[in-house]
Amino acid sequence: FELARVSVVNEAHETVYDKLVKPIKPVVNYNTKFSGITEAMLKDVTRTLTDVQKDLQQMMTSRDILVGHSLENDLIALKLTHARVIDTSLLYPHPRGPPMKLKLKAIVSKYLMREIQ
Repeated sequence: FELARVSVVNEAHETVYDKLVKPIKPVVNYNTKFSGITEAMLKDVTRTLTDVQKDLQQMMTSRDILVGHSLENDLIALKLTHARVIDTSLLYPHPRGPPMKLKLKAIVSKYLMREIQ
């Protein structure tokens, strides 16, 4: 995994952290259609993974609860662990069972009756 952007939203749905991250390795494919990241966006970025890790550790405590979809991928990319996690990919299992996972788009469509992405 290569990290390019980190965003954190609080319980009031306010963006409290949104930073681009300088990739450690050269980027082979920006996958812009899905990531929203372009080469131009990262051109002058100097914030490193270590900077982001420090920022997040100052922002969060062990009592905070992380909520998201397939958070293990995000935590792997961030090289962080956290004990209190609610992961929608685990709460709403795929009908075929592991290792299959429902996409966030499918969960939102089925349970919130909204279209995303």
